[in-house]
Amino acid sequence: MRIINAKFLYISICFLLIVGAYFSFRNVTRDYVDMADEISAGVEATLSKRYNMRAVANISGMMGSIYLIGLDFEIRGPITKEKLREILVDCVEEFLAPINANEEIRPFLKNYPFTENEIQIKLFVVDVSHKDVYEPDFMIASAFGGKVYYKSKDKNLKYGYTQDIEEDYQTALKIVRESTQK
Repeated sequence: MRIINAKFLYISICFLLIVGAYFSFRNVTRDYVDMADEISAGVEATLSKRYNMRAVANISGMMGSIYLIGLDFEIRGPITKEKLREILVDCVEEFLAPINANEEIRPFLKNYPFTENEIQIKLFVVDVSHKDVYEPDFMIASAFGGKVYYKSKDKNLKYGYTQDIEEDYQTALKIVRESTQK
């Protein structure tokens, strides 16, 4: 009888510990995921309105901490490389401000302050009919990992891009800041 009671007690304690750990972890995870989602939603609304573009994806890397956050947008074009650079830099900077200013989310950031290396923005450029644009215009522009990318494609090319231009984010930021000061 005592062996059965001891086993029952042991199993009950283990069960309670596992359930308690599950709910504790779930609440912590939910908190920083919810905070990141709130920030993303605010940034999405601001940028969608500012550039008349539509969010098509919410990007996040959150395994134990927030190490990546971003958005993908569909935007009408064609758009010049200079304008794409301006939009991308503004999107990244618009994301960094609320993330780094939010003291609640700070303990959950893999790196603080968050930088352009942890933000991902992708712009899919389409025409007025929501179809892809082709060379000489850029089809995709993106910022992630501290770089800015511009890609164009020939309409007759099935795979790959005809132009795949890369520049350092800090260089792009400097170009945008200098052009706005003129």
